[in-house]
Amino acid sequence: MRPEVRIVQNQEEEIKPADISQNEMEMLLNKYGYSSTNIEVNSDNQLSFEDMIRLDEEKNREISKKKTSQGPITFTGDYDQETIYGRSDDSGYTFKIDIVSDMPLPKRY
Repeated sequence: MRPEVRIVQNQEEEIKPADISQNEMEMLLNKYGYSSTNIEVNSDNQLSFEDMIRLDEEKNREISKKKTSQGPITFTGDYDQETIYGRSDDSGYTFKIDIVSDMPLPKRY
């Protein structure tokens, strides 16, 4: 059997810049939670991928700061509560379990 030699040409892909209108750009930005008034757009009216990532990270940091500054979350309304007492026969310890939920708890029979 003789060895075969094959010549494979490289594949090339050309990505053309997207031509979208100002109105379409604003609709896309609004769809993903950005407004065109608070975003700096580069000279050809398109955000680079790095700029979009940076803006998304800033938005996530602001959301996490708000969540941590709010303090603990407590129930404000109707909630179910159940207290269960038990005893471990092996160790002799008695324990108490308090279950609190804002969803209805199944009734134990």
